[in-house]
Amino acid sequence: MEAGDLLESLVTRSVASFANRPASPVARERTAANWIADFVLYLALIFTQSRTRATDRSFAFLDRYASRRVRSDVGVVFAREDCCQQSFQQARELGVRTIYQLPTAYWRFVRELMEREMAEFPDICRAANDPYEFADERTTRKETELNLADHVLCPSTLVRQSLAPYRTTDLEMIPFGVDEVPTGHTTARQPVFLYAGNITMRKGVHRLLLAWKKLKAFRTHELQLIGDMFLSEKFLNDFRGMFTHIPRVSRAELDRHYAEASVFVFNPVADGFGHVVLEAMRSGAPVIASKNSGAPDVITNRVDGLLVDYADQDQLTSALDFALSNPEEMREMGEAAARHVSKFTWKDYGERLVAWVKPLLKHE
Repeated sequence: MEAGDLLESLVTRSVASFANRPASPVARERTAANWIADFVLYLALIFTQSRTRATDRSFAFLDRYASRRVRSDVGVVFAREDCCQQSFQQARELGVRTIYQLPTAYWRFVRELMEREMAEFPDICRAANDPYEFADERTTRKETELNLADHVLCPSTLVRQSLAPYRTTDLEMIPFGVDEVPTGHTTARQPVFLYAGNITMRKGVHRLLLAWKKLKAFRTHELQLIGDMFLSEKFLNDFRGMFTHIPRVSRAELDRHYAEASVFVFNPVADGFGHVVLEAMRSGAPVIASKNSGAPDVITNRVDGLLVDYADQDQLTSALDFALSNPEEMREMGEAAARHVSKFTWKDYGERLVAWVKPLLKHE
């Protein structure tokens, strides 16, 4: 089987269900490598108390492992950010093409936005104060990886645009996908506005709370925040009784929350895509989303959702007010979203990925 045919076979068989599938019958040594990487992650987390550092240690192990398997007859090396410096260096020496998957906005773009946000809202989120996130060793590695990449794969227009001042060629954008589910959403919608994910400054939850309080929306609707809480107690004291915090839930429980919510809100400072947007749309929930994400690539404003400029507090407040005041129009947007999201399945993603990668393979 030629490289292109093998790629197509692998992607079409596995991409659609990779998030939930059981372990594949791959070579024992590869399975062992994944377990070791997980072990490195948890061990580093214990010693460093930093998820960023722990993830980097795990990725470094995987990168070293993968680099030893790069040979001259490999068609292409495909790897994600923070996990490919050694692999790409080996590929460069052997003349093998490299594809760099950048899952989130370029670090310089993110750092600039976060610095502005922290200046306006100092000390409200412990996750925003991790000195290691933009440490020299991390950013130097990111720069090296990007410079070694022949092609860059972005999940959203935002990610591609965040690279524009630094790179303008060999950039491809393919939006992520979502698992297919049976059509029909019969669960009764509740007067609930929902957010799911890490509850942090970077996800813009602080601005959502400010707008929610200004509108006094808590008098008629419930705001549910699902995920790990990173906002400070001091900041949250001003919003007691105005929202419901729900820690991590199972996949089935999250799907139930999507199905019951009247509106899903996703307002990040900068997010490479925002898979929760597709999940909410799939359930028939209309979405209010920041343009600093992948939402503009999957939502048409006022057709199947509402888009707002991040940091424009008036826009966010107005969008929430519109949703609170026009439940029937929001219901219609949710129905349109459920129809539209059928274009963004993992099968669709796999087909787009194969169509782009096949011509890049060194050996056909």
